[in-house]
Amino acid sequence: MTPITGQTTGPYPLTGVGKLPNVTVAFPGEHWSNRYASGALIPGVAVVPTSSGGKLYMRQAKSSDPITQLAIALRPVDVPDPNTGPTALGPNEIRNQTIPDGSYIHAYYSGVFHLTLIAPEAYVPGDLVGWAAAGARPVGKPAGEGSWAKNATADIDSVFEVMEFRAVNALNEGILTVRSLRGQF
Repeated sequence: MTPITGQTTGPYPLTGVGKLPNVTVAFPGEHWSNRYASGALIPGVAVVPTSSGGKLYMRQAKSSDPITQLAIALRPVDVPDPNTGPTALGPNEIRNQTIPDGSYIHAYYSGVFHLTLIAPEAYVPGDLVGWAAAGARPVGKPAGEGSWAKNATADIDSVFEVMEFRAVNALNEGILTVRSLRGQF
């Protein structure tokens, strides 16, 4: 058998990250699913705790928030779309659906993640990544503000270390594999 050398592309090359999940958990660290969304949240955004009526809510992080309370918001359950035909949502679209205000969220405080909700930049292993509250998002991602970015452009620095970056186009959009810098528990 001849070994595969270099990069190979199949008949359906990946040319953008707009339709990919904003975040995928590669290795879970500390995570909790007993929090509520304060406002509508896009999966993959940075969130911090807030309380209301004795309940723990999570809101999207602002530039002035502390890193010690930062987490990534995900949907706790991906409910299949009951629609059929051309209007049915696929698994990636379901994963990226907005988390409504007051709904449960799954908050990940540490772990290893594949991120696509990232500022379009060139990343190399060892780069430190944080949350840019007004950061640019890749083409096709949900409208709004905020993305994961290199420390030079991030408001909340040094949340993750880059393990691998796979660019999918000339705009430096791609899949960023990161690990959290804080302990697992």
